[in-house]
Amino acid sequence: MFNEISGETAVSATAAASVQGKQRPLRVAILWKTPNLGLYSNAPFEEIYNGIGHNNGNLAFVYAITSQITNPVRFFGWGTPAETLRENADIIVIPSANQLGKHTDYGDMAANLERSGLPIVSIGLGAQADSYDQDIELTEGTLRWAQVIGKAKVGNTGNIYTRGAYTTSQLDKIGVTGAVTGGCPSHFINQKPGLGQKIWENWNKNALPRSISVAAGHQAWMKTREIEHQLIALMMDPLAPGQYVVQSMGEFIKISRGIFDGIDDHALKGMHNHTVPHYTFEEFKQWCRNYCRSYYDVPAWMDMLRNHDLTVGARYHGVALALQAERMGITVTIDSRTRELCENTGVPFIPTEELTAPITRTSLKKLIKFDPVAYDRHRAEHASKYLAFLEANMLEPAPFLKAIAAGK
Repeated sequence: MFNEISGETAVSATAAASVQGKQRPLRVAILWKTPNLGLYSNAPFEEIYNGIGHNNGNLAFVYAITSQITNPVRFFGWGTPAETLRENADIIVIPSANQLGKHTDYGDMAANLERSGLPIVSIGLGAQADSYDQDIELTEGTLRWAQVIGKAKVGNTGNIYTRGAYTTSQLDKIGVTGAVTGGCPSHFINQKPGLGQKIWENWNKNALPRSISVAAGHQAWMKTREIEHQLIALMMDPLAPGQYVVQSMGEFIKISRGIFDGIDDHALKGMHNHTVPHYTFEEFKQWCRNYCRSYYDVPAWMDMLRNHDLTVGARYHGVALALQAERMGITVTIDSRTRELCENTGVPFIPTEELTAPITRTSLKKLIKFDPVAYDRHRAEHASKYLAFLEANMLEPAPFLKAIAAGK
């Protein structure tokens, strides 16, 4: 399975030299079909669902990358023919997620990317396994996809910016070397230095968090179910009401938009049991209308998170956006991908098995160990690394990245 792809490297020497010889800035093709959902309030569900890539959390890192590159940018779907990419761009940027796992098969995309002959940059790639003690399992298609990207370099520099050391080590094991260990570009959505201090000041305005936003998990995640029951109880405060923010999968996103017809009965029962099992089914639907939310553009999402003192739950990006909005958050990590993201971006976290009952505002306050000085130092160091990565790959970084890296 882990044999190297055959043939020449994905970018010929002639193509690489052509890119290096071009006047800056290079034309960038970002592989993301729908950068703006437009008037999504009136759009059919499937159109919205496909537009977010089946997970609202994707919007965070796509928004981040788009704001961080000043090159001329055009957006293309993953299935865009190689010839179209070649005609419209000098370099391909792939906003990446936890795509290195047995749940994906990118054989067709690998072949298309290779045919394009263009340099490729992957930003935010993550490996998905149950824990750091396990190696990832890949389909042949995704293995080839990773190898094609790894070979499609501008010169000899690393062209894959990973979510952390675990992902980098897993790439090394499949022969894709030279990746840069980074984090997630959503770490730099807030464009100002000193973010940690602002988070800290807001966090300490009250002795205990009042309004709580829950970054909702999935009804099939049985190991988080009792945790979510307790978080929901805290969220439903009559004087400081919170929200239950869903990101995935389709059924949960549907109910956040008040859509119940056509959902499989088993899925509906699972969501009911995962949230408010003591309610009748009709009461559960009313609860969804009152508390269950999903967001379709990052500024609106962050603006709403500003209304809550704490965001907590199993979705990394749902929590990370709270910190970018200068509010506290803590991720309940369920696997290697969420833990790796937290470790490399300074987002407070606690493994699922360590979050034991009773969960109260007081216990959450004690659990969160946040050092604003260390957070800002960490963020500045990673901004410097990210800057160097972008520049080495002939991408023009936005000026605010330099300010974050300099800490002023």
